[in-house]
Amino acid sequence: MKLWVRLEEWLLVLMMSVICLLTMANVLSRYVLASSFSFTEELTTNLFAFVIFIGAALLARESGHIGFSLLTDLVPVPLRRAALIVVGCLTSVFFAVLLWYGLEMVMQQYEYGQKTPAMGLPAWWMGLSVPLGAVLCLFRFWEGYIRVWSAMTEIEDGPDGEDRRGEE
Repeated sequence: MKLWVRLEEWLLVLMMSVICLLTMANVLSRYVLASSFSFTEELTTNLFAFVIFIGAALLARESGHIGFSLLTDLVPVPLRRAALIVVGCLTSVFFAVLLWYGLEMVMQQYEYGQKTPAMGLPAWWMGLSVPLGAVLCLFRFWEGYIRVWSAMTEIEDGPDGEDRRGEE
């Protein structure tokens, strides 16, 4: 699993580097050559869609998304668990819907043979960011929820492994 996390991190580094280099090259060409590369906007926008999903999934694994921890930290662990289950179910529904409509979009792009305007690439290649990102986020969010659930179990059991559920 560590290899997969490293792969995600390196993909993010690579894609963000390409985005930065393309944008810088386009800006320089505007000032030096008085013309811009037409493909850079299309490529950077589509790469950014992949970056958003991969970054969101990686952050979800680390439980780094903003949440209402101020409220949940003040309630007993059983209520925290209930909140975690509700949030887990809602995010799962969201990403399942995103996956469904993303697949529909990609199949339509493929069926109609749509091409990107500037580069003429198959549009479904770029559209894959939505369903692939939804699947990745589903897995990573649940991985994060399991980590939080385990941390709650450690809080309940105490540092010495003794069950402290009745002491709250």
